[in-house]
Amino acid sequence: MTVLSLIEYFFDNLFPSHCLMCNKTVKHQPKLCTDCLSYFAKLPFPTNGVNFLLKPNISRLFKEIYFESLFAVSWYQEPSSHWLSQLKFCNKIHYRHVLIQIIQAQLMVAVKNNNWLWPDMIIIMPLHLRRYKMRGFNQVDQVWRKALLSIPGFDSALIKNDVLKRKKYTKAQTNLSAKQRQKNLTSAFSIHADVKNKTIVIIDDVITTGATVNEVSLCFKHAGAKQVWVWATCITPLDK
Repeated sequence: MTVLSLIEYFFDNLFPSHCLMCNKTVKHQPKLCTDCLSYFAKLPFPTNGVNFLLKPNISRLFKEIYFESLFAVSWYQEPSSHWLSQLKFCNKIHYRHVLIQIIQAQLMVAVKNNNWLWPDMIIIMPLHLRRYKMRGFNQVDQVWRKALLSIPGFDSALIKNDVLKRKKYTKAQTNLSAKQRQKNLTSAFSIHADVKNKTIVIIDDVITTGATVNEVSLCFKHAGAKQVWVWATCITPLDK
């Protein structure tokens, strides 16, 4: 057992946690009880597979799409938006546990689907070194790596840490228009591996206009990737 695991075990037993939705006592860190996890509003899968681009109410969110498939957990709205923003902008690290939990639940449903396939490489969206030093952690990596590693049969070697580099320090995308987002991301990324004829997954936390994942998808396509799939924690609905 690692030092971090021992610390978490100690606090779990000394300070009981509560479900973040109904306040019922739960074991092991702030997360959802079994009932709330079951009722949590995850995105329903298409009837013919696991690619959410097949759902018109989702595909119409994007003016341009440079990736072949999309997998996501929920809409970017309460309570998911609160958990993500608290983790990302307020350094509330404990919210990673509930995010891991809902990602795990959605992944398990997807993996049981006959159309589910694993890619050749999984790329967790990197931060620029300057932003990483400011924040102290990569919030996408914090939740998705552990969620993936919990899936039975998952090969951890699929996750590649040094393939995609964020070489340009960009403004935060949150308050930018779609046009400003695109300009902000121009020449922001570079590829540092042979990805020819590979199927690549890009993982991000929130997709709003799709500018970031489209820019990265184009980088991989220009480098020779066969297909690019996008996985995300949340998708922003049009009325946000």
